[in-house]
Amino acid sequence: MGKSSIIFIALLLIGNQLHSQVSINTDGSQPDPSAGVEVKFNNRGILPPRMTNAEMSTIANPANGLMVYCTDCGATGTGAMMMFKGGSWIAMNVNCINPATPFAGTNVPSLTQIIWNWNPVAGANGYKWNTINNYSTAIDMISATAMTETGLTCGKPYTRYVWAYNGCGFSTPISLFQMTSACPFVCDSSFTIFHMTSGGVAPVSKLVTYGTVTNIPGATTKCWITSNLGADHQATAVSDATETSAGWYWQFNRKQGYKLADDGTTRTPNTTWIYPISETSDWITANDPCNIELGTTWRLPTYTEWYNVDNTGGWTTWTGPWGSGLKLHAAGGLDANYGSLYGSRGLAGQYWSSTQGGPTGSSYLSFSINHSYADYLNKAFGMSVRCVRDF
Repeated sequence: MGKSSIIFIALLLIGNQLHSQVSINTDGSQPDPSAGVEVKFNNRGILPPRMTNAEMSTIANPANGLMVYCTDCGATGTGAMMMFKGGSWIAMNVNCINPATPFAGTNVPSLTQIIWNWNPVAGANGYKWNTINNYSTAIDMISATAMTETGLTCGKPYTRYVWAYNGCGFSTPISLFQMTSACPFVCDSSFTIFHMTSGGVAPVSKLVTYGTVTNIPGATTKCWITSNLGADHQATAVSDATETSAGWYWQFNRKQGYKLADDGTTRTPNTTWIYPISETSDWITANDPCNIELGTTWRLPTYTEWYNVDNTGGWTTWTGPWGSGLKLHAAGGLDANYGSLYGSRGLAGQYWSSTQGGPTGSSYLSFSINHSYADYLNKAFGMSVRCVRDF
């Protein structure tokens, strides 16, 4: 360690101990009474952190007044002293302020293209758009606030980035997200859904790919998904007890789904459990999670459909449901009174139908190592959902 470094550290410690102020100098002078930190040199300056715009944008929760030197934030890609203020980084020029970050508009998807839209912001001379988070390679949209992107794949999610700019520099980017329209449906193929909590159905937001199957005995003209609604993937065995294979659970005729963690007690969302449920209605379309999450052609199976596949398939234990093309497994269920795990995952499967059985009971498919049948149970139970559609 050099002599000057030792002097610097000693002065810093003395300043902290004696004055609750810091004076950084070589002459031993005290800081000005108004200063928490005073730096005094006649042949040196202060060098703030230096970074690119991309690096600056990764700073987590920047405080108002935080300053860095951005090496490529100037209007022509040159450096600029930047301060975080009011939710965005601005160039430190008394007569010059970077524009605010644009905010998302309503995108227009189709099978192979998306029209990306964003809203104008005050102080912007123009906007740049890119498929990656890189301002230097972005397309200059001039004053346009829409970009038509073609050549995309149907049923796929895309994220794009937009910056506002003016003579001072450019804003931090807005991330735009959109999926292209669903591909023309063919049963026995797969399709991808982005579940979002904003719809009041999915308990968490995530991307899920569902397989499909048809020609199931007892319902040969129907198309079914091959994993539970909300499951990350198809179960690995009939006794698979994992949350990722179980998917979500619903109370009868309620659109809100629930995720139950592997501990068997942590439920998402942790809202008040509905008990009792007493009403004389089948599961209505407005609350049907299959219809809402997968599209209007999808729905919950009826009691008759569950009865037919169970009876025609000759299901007598859980070997039947699991051995069929549906790959139904013992995903368990939620207790009617408290919304916690009913029994254990991996021991039994309960799957709702859309057909009620009276004010407090409704029909469902039940199976375990000892039985398989379509029956009726309290509407307040939380059960798995397997979706179906007609051709």
